[in-house]
Amino acid sequence: MSNDFNTALESFKKDFLKIKGKEFPSNRKHDTGIGKTFEDLIGVEENNNLLVDYKGHIELKSQRQFTGSMLTLFTKQPEPKGIVNKLKDLYGTPHEKYSQYNILHTTVNAVDFNTYKSKYGFKMEVDREAQKIRFLVKDLQTGKIVNNEGYFDFSVLKEIVETKCKNIAYINAKNRKHGDQEYFIFDKALLLSGLTFDKFINLVENGTIKFDFRVGVYGSGKNLGKPHDHGSAFRIPKNAIGLAFNIETI
Repeated sequence: MSNDFNTALESFKKDFLKIKGKEFPSNRKHDTGIGKTFEDLIGVEENNNLLVDYKGHIELKSQRQFTGSMLTLFTKQPEPKGIVNKLKDLYGTPHEKYSQYNILHTTVNAVDFNTYKSKYGFKMEVDREAQKIRFLVKDLQTGKIVNNEGYFDFSVLKEIVETKCKNIAYINAKNRKHGDQEYFIFDKALLLSGLTFDKFINLVENGTIKFDFRVGVYGSGKNLGKPHDHGSAFRIPKNAIGLAFNIETI
C-alpha cells in the first residue's frame, strides 16, 4: 500500500473514532441522509471532484443496520446512451399513480433469466471475446430474445472497479426516528480491499454480483413523467462480501 493511502487511512480512522458511538441528527431526509450526514461529520465535501470520496483514496459506503441485503459497489448506466429509458418504456410496468409512464425495477444476474412481471426475462451475458457485459431481454411467452442492445465495455468497468472499488470504507449505523427527524449512531466501519477486475468479472459471471435497474419517473413538477434513475448499479449480497474483498475492521 502506498504512503499516501496509509496516511489517508490513518486520518480516516481518527475521524471515525471521533464520531463512533455518538448520535447525530440526519442532515438530509430519505435514503441518502445517512451518507450525507456521515460525509459532513468527517469533512468530505459533496461533489468534491475527487475520483474517490475520502482524500482521493477511500470510497465511502454507508448503510443503516438491518436494512437491505445488498451492498452497492457503484452506480452506472449501460451504453448506448438512452438504453435504460428505452428498456423502461418497452419492457417496464406502469407507474402506480401515473399509469401512462413506465418504470423498471428489476435485479439481473448472468446465470439465468429472471421473471419480470411474468412477461419478460432479463439477464446479463459476459462476452469475454468482445470484452463486454451485455443485457438480454427475453419474451417469456415465445422464448425469443427481444432486445440485446444494452452493454458495458470491460474497459469502462475496469477503470471504475480499480478506482471506486479499490479501497472501500463500509460504515454501518444504528438509526431511529423521532417524529420526522432521523438520528444515526455510526458504530462500525470495515475496510474492504483487494477486488481486482478479473475477480469482479468472475463474480458477475457466477451470479454473485448482480445489476439492479432502478428507473422511475418524476411524479410532479416540471419534470413530471421524465425518467429518474434512482441508482441503477452493480451490487453484491452482504453475505458474499468476503468473496470479493479482504475485510478489515477499522
